[in-house]
Amino acid sequence: MKLLQFLLAFMFIGVVAKAQPPADTSRGRGPRVDMYKDLNLTKDQQEKVKAIQEKQREEMEAIRNNSSLSREEQRSKMMDMRKKYSEQIEALLTAEQKEKLKAKQKEMQEQMQQRRRDGGQGNN
Repeated sequence: MKLLQFLLAFMFIGVVAKAQPPADTSRGRGPRVDMYKDLNLTKDQQEKVKAIQEKQREEMEAIRNNSSLSREEQRSKMMDMRKKYSEQIEALLTAEQKEKLKAKQKEMQEQMQQRRRDGGQGNN
């Protein structure tokens, strides 16, 4: 009888574990946020933004895998790259979309500062 209870408990734990969403394996410190999600991008804009983001991701991965660069050199190159690709994406946006994006970036910056003040503990 105990063996049957053990097997049922073991199976139940397996089912519960299988039902859990997969862990976020993305790099970074928090959940990924699509900065452009709420901008009502046209289909053409969405495709162009996606292509720019894919190119950026590939180049960043190459920098991360370049063992000849110091951490500081990698960081500097990535910051320059983010700026370059952000400018390319911003050039695709309408004036209204740019305003929404700036507001969203400001909100995220304030949230990041708040997390730092809270000692790195998120309020999510």
